[in-house]
Amino acid sequence: MKRLVTSFLSLSTVLMATPALAGDLDWLAGHWCGVSGKTFSEETWMAPRGGVLVGMHRDTRDGKATGFEFMRIAHQDGRWVLLAQPGGKAVTEFPAERVEQDRVVFTNPAHGFPKRVIYSRSDADTLHARVDDGHDDGQAMEWTWQRDCVAPPLS
Repeated sequence: MKRLVTSFLSLSTVLMATPALAGDLDWLAGHWCGVSGKTFSEETWMAPRGGVLVGMHRDTRDGKATGFEFMRIAHQDGRWVLLAQPGGKAVTEFPAERVEQDRVVFTNPAHGFPKRVIYSRSDADTLHARVDDGHDDGQAMEWTWQRDCVAPPLS
């Protein structure tokens, strides 16, 4: 029984460390946006090409920008790594912990906040993003976007 458990754990580790494939994150590509309260947020990801996806995020409220971020997800050393630059600041790396169909989890336990970045797609036109403190029930910020939505009129 001990050998069976050891074999299972070894196989699980190998499956988790499977090298990233070119089509792993195709589902993330697109223009995603939505409204939460008075804030309109949008995120755009270019399709993976040459081992990198390029993305950007912008929040606006009452016709004024309230935040932005430059991002890329690069294939490095056999895995995907999210390289985030909120507000155009220095890059913070979040290596992929798990890449699944329509879901990817990036983590950096050494970073203050966030420690984890999760993207998931519930259907072809709905993208969910979550940044958190590394715990499912901890401090978090979440967004749900629709593909190619239209910005609300300026007031």
